[in-house]
Amino acid sequence: MVVGAAVTAGGALLPDVDHPGSVIARSLGPVTRLIAQGTAAGAAALRGASCRCCTGRGGHRALTHTLLFAVVTGLLVSLLCWVGGDVAAAVVAGLATALATRGALRKRTRGAYGSAAAGLFVGVMAAALPGPVAGWWWVGLPLGLGCLVHSLGDALTFTRVPLLWPIRIRGCRWAPLGMWAPLRFRTGSPAELLLVVPARSSPWKWCNG
Repeated sequence: MVVGAAVTAGGALLPDVDHPGSVIARSLGPVTRLIAQGTAAGAAALRGASCRCCTGRGGHRALTHTLLFAVVTGLLVSLLCWVGGDVAAAVVAGLATALATRGALRKRTRGAYGSAAAGLFVGVMAAALPGPVAGWWWVGLPLGLGCLVHSLGDALTFTRVPLLWPIRIRGCRWAPLGMWAPLRFRTGSPAELLLVVPARSSPWKWCNG
């Protein structure tokens, strides 16, 4: 239960790996920043190559903010944990917990130390305790769910997200989908802080009691 909640909370930050200034991009310094830059460049190239009207629109809120990304990421992590067993599950749980904790503590001076300690604790716990009888294949489910929750939250903003890529909508594979216009809000606005941020972090807060 704790592992599932932690993985969901960590997965809710994963789609922003396409933004070099995001929490996940800053989590491991230059390493994750390079990964974020590469992801953003790749997503921008794919966006431009697959749709003429989307050329030059960048890679943020593109490939990683789709339903397909959430499903494929969840399946790959499930396969990894099914094959790798306790070790793979411990690594995934530890990294997801560290990411979720860093997201919650990023404004505090010791946020990096707190996230590392929390990640290590959950990772060791997942490796040390007896695993589920059915194995750890299910770990990909909460991670994929976390990705989807993030994308649905971003769909509430004015920017919206191409949730159903690569399905063509009004002739565009990257057509942004979102809430009814009068109910949308700006990224970083009080409405987002009130509605979206708590939804993304609630699994982690819940698992911490």
